[in-house]
Amino acid sequence: MDARRREELLARFDASGMTQKAFAKREGVNIHTFVAWLAQYRRENDGGMSQSRRARTQARFVELSAPASCVMGATTLEVVLRDGRIVRGADAASLAGLARLLES
Repeated sequence: MDARRREELLARFDASGMTQKAFAKREGVNIHTFVAWLAQYRRENDGGMSQSRRARTQARFVELSAPASCVMGATTLEVVLRDGRIVRGADAASLAGLARLLES
């Protein structure tokens, strides 16, 4: 893979929100090769992470509020994890705890 294609791949990963393993698998790249490329890329570009990836890494959950009319009939909440998995449940606190466990 040429350097330009590799840099484009790594930039796409940086914006994807996916785990390294999931992204490498999706792109058909050996995980160990991908991790080495990523480490070199991050050393050469902003000391590790782009601002958008740094922000995603620091802010795990953001509290949102909605008008009561939006949630009155809702019985199921949904959280989409960084690797694309979806977790559903009715209790927000339990769902948040489960999502934290799955993301760690």
